[in-house]
Amino acid sequence: MLQTLLISSLLVLLRMSLGWAQVPIQDNFDAVKFQGIWYIVGAVSDDQSFQDSKDDMKMPMVLVTLLANGDLDVKFGYPTPDGGCQKIDTTFSKGAVDGQFSNPAMAQTDIRVPFTDYKNFAVVYFETQKGDVRNVWLQLYVRVPELFPEGAQKMQLLAPRVGLNPSQGAMLPKSVCRGALPGECPEPSEPLRAGSTAGPSPGVVSRVKSPDSDKQRWVGSTGPRRAQRA
Repeated sequence: MLQTLLISSLLVLLRMSLGWAQVPIQDNFDAVKFQGIWYIVGAVSDDQSFQDSKDDMKMPMVLVTLLANGDLDVKFGYPTPDGGCQKIDTTFSKGAVDGQFSNPAMAQTDIRVPFTDYKNFAVVYFETQKGDVRNVWLQLYVRVPELFPEGAQKMQLLAPRVGLNPSQGAMLPKSVCRGALPGECPEPSEPLRAGSTAGPSPGVVSRVKSPDSDKQRWVGSTGPRRAQRA
């Protein structure tokens, strides 16, 4: 019995190690070029909360700013039913190599940028660990709120390498998120925390209903620190 448990544990560790090794990082990643405004047009994950809510999500806005120590200040703006915007401020802490980060406050143990051309798209990988539950995420960032085929194709090709498939993903419908930039976003009524219903960021899930939600699916071939008040 003990031998069986040991073998099972070793196999799990081996699978995790292989998956981690198969996640690339953009060559010569340049955080300066990665700064600026992005839109999340697609996401795929094995996270059950994401699966339960993916058809109701709308497209968030992201503002990335490079800090002096190499960390990234990241502000997410999530559309609200009244046409406003709810914001989450977080920090991606710089890892051992350029293009790799983490965010322990939101259980994001590994954040990577496998592919980006900086001008049009970026594929971002997240790994979360909550207790004994490990989940992986891929998100497609674009500079304009439209699907970018090259980015979608790269995310589609990477998905099976990290144990994901297209049925676990969704395209996020375009939505105006007024006030997503600093100083423009209305203060939420309560502080947002990891696990709150805010948007398709690993650790938080949106439940904003989209009238087109039944038609939105991720189709690659077609193409906080603690959350704070604003």
